Parts: sequence; structure tokens; C-alpha cells
Amino acid sequence: MARSDVSFQSGNLKLAGHLYVPTTASDGKKLPAIITVHPFGAVKEQAAGVYADILSQTGDFVTLAFDRRHQGASEGEPRQLEDGPGMVEDVKAAVTYLSMLDNVDPNRIGVLGICAGGGYALCATTTDPRIKATATVSGVDVGSFMHKIPKDQMLKTIADGALDRIEYARTGTANYVPILPQPSEVTKDTPTLLAEGSEYYLTPRGQYKTSINRTVTWSYDMLAPYNSFVLLDWMVPRPLLFIAGSKADTLGFSEEAFAKAQDPKELFLIQGRTHIDLYDKAVPEVSPKLIDFFIKHL
Repeated sequence: MARSDVSFQSGNLKLAGHLYVPTTASDGKKLPAIITVHPFGAVKEQAAGVYADILSQTGDFVTLAFDRRHQGASEGEPRQLEDGPGMVEDVKAAVTYLSMLDNVDPNRIGVLGICAGGGYALCATTTDPRIKATATVSGVDVGSFMHKIPKDQMLKTIADGALDRIEYARTGTANYVPILPQPSEVTKDTPTLLAEGSEYYLTPRGQYKTSINRTVTWSYDMLAPYNSFVLLDWMVPRPLLFIAGSKADTLGFSEEAFAKAQDPKELFLIQGRTHIDLYDKAVPEVSPKLIDFFIKHL
């Protein structure tokens, strides 16, 4: 497998990616391709890159892990803004980019989304028939996730974000809120997702220099009305695979998406595993299922 730095346009923004091409790929042969979409607050060098690497190493796929707008090495101001609809467009732009490569078959492009990236992948799939098969790992509809935040806290954050928009327009300086507690702030009462997320993103286990533990305050009011799953029930049927840990506190999102989606579809549980486990610890358990799914459907 050979990895190279690439870039492509999404609207007026340049996005940074890593393209993985099997070393066994022969000149002139067109391979199926898979886009891997990273979680909220993450970058291409973390879980998305891990899965892109593994899928490419099979020799069956070209893969692309990329930083969504405002994230990592991609363009977009202010930094660390989570623009749900814009990030769906980034997935579609990645499809366009791969479709123009000489070694990719544009009729065999799939998407793998992790956490919030799973929601964006599904939303893109519902409105882009170029995507032929989609899988999620610990998939989350980040818009609905906002509704799980205590109402008073959410309303205050939205109000702060509204004022911060004016401040940013005046000064060019954005205000931020942390995504996860620092490891030293984690207690026995910290929800599992936040505790394990802190241990993954903010320690050597999974941290990366461009994955910054913060988001712009008005990310929340942008995400609150966004829904990744709204069109799943009338999407032109395409193969869908939902992979989740049986102990994941986000399992309900995969179950909801599975219930709404049309056949062919499968919900596959990794027994005894949590949401964050599927980013690294459970990769050997997840990968064979993903490989079989994409070989079969691409």
C-alpha cells in the first residue's frame, strides 16, 4: 500500500486527504474505492486513516481519508466549526475527486463513516446515487445528539454562539468550547462516551496534533436542526451496514438508522465493545466484516 497526500475542492474550499493505493494495483486497472469519514473533532490521521489503511492493504480498494472543512489540514474559517450540511457536501466532493482518478472505477465507490462521520456518510448516500454501498462504525446522527444535551445547557450555548457570531464578524476571532473533559477531569460519574473519548483523543492512545479538543460555539446551533437520517426511509435502496458495539451508549443511533433504512441492510454488533473501542481496540474484530461487505457490494 502506498499513501500519498492529496487535495481536492469542496465548493470554494480545498480539502486535504490521504490517498491509499494498493501496491499490487496494476497500471490501467480500475479498482473500487472507499471514502472514510472521520468522527466529530477528529482528523484523517486517526480512526478514519486506520480503516482506510486496512481496507487498502487487502489489495482490493483505493481508499481516501480526508479532513472535513474547518478541520485538520483542510481549509475553512473559523477553525473547528462543525457545519453538518457542509460536511455532507465534503463527502460528495470526495466522490467527485475519486471518480476522476485513472485507477478508480467511478461506478464502484463506497463510503465508510465513523461516529458523526457515519451520519454524514448516510446523509450523503441518501442524495447521491454515485455512492453504491455505505457502512457506519459507531455511527451517530450528531444533530440528534445535540438534543440529548440538557436543555438549559443547550440554550445557553446557542445564545452564546449567537453573540459570538457578531464578535467573529467584528474581530475575526472565534470563541470555543471544549468537546471532551481533560483526563484529569474524568470521574466515576462521567458518561462512558466522554470518559473513553477523553482517554482516546487526549492521551498518546489516539491523540494527533491537528485534532484539537474544541469546537466553535455556534457549531451547536448549526447542528441542532440537522438530521442525518431524515431521508433514509425513501432512499433508493443500496447496501447498508451498521456496525456498533453491544455496550456502546450510542447503539441507539445505529438501531434507529437500521429501522428506517430499506433493504438490503444489516446491523452487526461487536459483543462487549463500547463506542470508542471500535476506533482502535476492536479494529481487528470490525475489519473482516467491513472487508467482506465492500468486496461483495463494490
